Amino acid sequence: MREERPNPGRRVRSADAAVFKAVEHEAELERQAQAAERERLARQQAQQQRARQQAQQVQETPFVQQQQQSPFVQQPSHQFVQQPARRAPSQTEPARYAALTRNPQTAGRPAPQGRQQPTAQAHLTRGPQQVNRPQPETRPEPQAKRRPKPQKQPKVKQQKARTRTEAPAEPHAKKRITTTVLLFVLFFVVIFGAIFAGAVHIYQEDTSLIVSEHTIEAGQSANLGMYITGKPFMEEYVSCNLDFTTVNYTLPQTIRFTITMYGTNFPCVLNIIDTTAPTGEGIPQTLYSVDEIPPVEECITNVSDLNAVSVEWAELPDISSGGSFVAIASVKDSSGNETLVEVPLSVTRDTVAPVISGTEDIESYIGDTIRYRENVTVTDDIDPHPVLDIDTSEAIMDEPGTYVITYRATDFTGNTSETTINLTLKKKPSTYVEPELVYEEAQKILDSITTDDMSDMEVALQITYWVRYNVYYVSYCDDSSWTRAAYDGFTKRNGNCYTFAMCAKALFDVAGIENMIIIRDPYIYNPHYWNYIKIDGQWYHCDSTPRIGWSSYFFMYTTAELKSFWHNGWNGYNFPEELYPESATESVQDRINYSGHSLKY
Repeated sequence: MREERPNPGRRVRSADAAVFKAVEHEAELERQAQAAERERLARQQAQQQRARQQAQQVQETPFVQQQQQSPFVQQPSHQFVQQPARRAPSQTEPARYAALTRNPQTAGRPAPQGRQQPTAQAHLTRGPQQVNRPQPETRPEPQAKRRPKPQKQPKVKQQKARTRTEAPAEPHAKKRITTTVLLFVLFFVVIFGAIFAGAVHIYQEDTSLIVSEHTIEAGQSANLGMYITGKPFMEEYVSCNLDFTTVNYTLPQTIRFTITMYGTNFPCVLNIIDTTAPTGEGIPQTLYSVDEIPPVEECITNVSDLNAVSVEWAELPDISSGGSFVAIASVKDSSGNETLVEVPLSVTRDTVAPVISGTEDIESYIGDTIRYRENVTVTDDIDPHPVLDIDTSEAIMDEPGTYVITYRATDFTGNTSETTINLTLKKKPSTYVEPELVYEEAQKILDSITTDDMSDMEVALQITYWVRYNVYYVSYCDDSSWTRAAYDGFTKRNGNCYTFAMCAKALFDVAGIENMIIIRDPYIYNPHYWNYIKIDGQWYHCDSTPRIGWSSYFFMYTTAELKSFWHNGWNGYNFPEELYPESATESVQDRINYSGHSLKY
């Protein structure tokens, strides 16, 4: 009989390979024990069958030597079955014994001498091929016809068959296996249950740390830690879809985002609100009773807020009576937060009228341009720019005569002052020269003695020097008009103090230097004329008329310096100071190089 080999392709399915391996080892030991027991029973049955056959052969053919056949080693089955069936003895040996009894040639022959019968031990020691190989037939030796003594069969030592095939499990073995598997399954269920319960506990504990909403003041910042109040067990499984560093925290708004923890999304809200009112400071204002209160933007400073701010007047007082007042400004941000800021107002009520200076009677020719404002100034204690109006409505400009001209000055508070002069109009003499002709000659001279880079002080110095040393003094001149005297000075180059003063006047006019003519008053014999010019905002005296025994000239003298000058025992510069603008008080004489008609610095 061919040896039954185990099926190497059989696979055993189990929930856990390690558990089944232990169970399989225990079952293998059980199967080996069962296989050994079955083998013993099979050999015992085979022996009993052989014994019966031998007894029968002895009776039928007493001279036939009975052979013993080697026991059959049955290989255990590799399959588990519910009810293991006991295998019948192999058909090889019974068939061989039957053949021997049916063969008439060999029946009754004794076995050859010297050849021993194979024993059960010999069959056990043979390999699988020797067991299945048919034994050579032997003739039994002739013996006396008698009942053979039954031979005692040698006891064959049982050996456990070692094979990789599995014998069918008995019911109690299957029960043991099932119990073991159930125990292992129960063990793993308990372990997995404990792990699951622990995971659920961690999930509940960690998710309870999440705070779904926060409210902050504008200007503050937020972060993810504000929404997770503790430390999660596994921080790597916590994320957020909001980048807190990109949020504009100055803008009031509501931001919705999601925190993901252990695969679950939790909606969250960040509220940014503005409940802080803006700040600002009032700028004290100094006003006059007739002023309008400045715009609120000019009266509020240091306005501070995170968002856009609007400023407007909330309350304005009536300041027409003068005194101290408080104006209220409203500073409000885009969230509606409001701050009221006080603005102090110091209001002065002006009751002093402006002062008009420099007016004097005017003599002019009919048709000439009359310069009413020449040498006239208006000052006020408060208003830096009072308004001067000149009323010439009474004058008849094309008829000779003397007319009253009214000067009226008004400051911004409405205070008014007036003064009048006499305007005398004459017919033009036959020697009259038009001013345009005089200024034309003056411009030629000015261009020849000055340059564009000179200051007003340098230009005035060149004018005074030129008149002093280019016009010669004579005791008589045509003084019918200032234009006639100036024109004669430019063309004839001679004249008296009136000519010198009018030539300088024409040159100062074309140079754009403000100037006036001062007349000595009172005087004993003759009046004297000189120039009064305004340089760098200050008034100075200039006199280019030669004096007997004095070879120089007067340039930019203050009134104090001019009146302190004495020559040949007299001064000659007395005049009504109140009719002219106040002169400078600081001397500039140390800057003047008279001989070189230049400035030292």
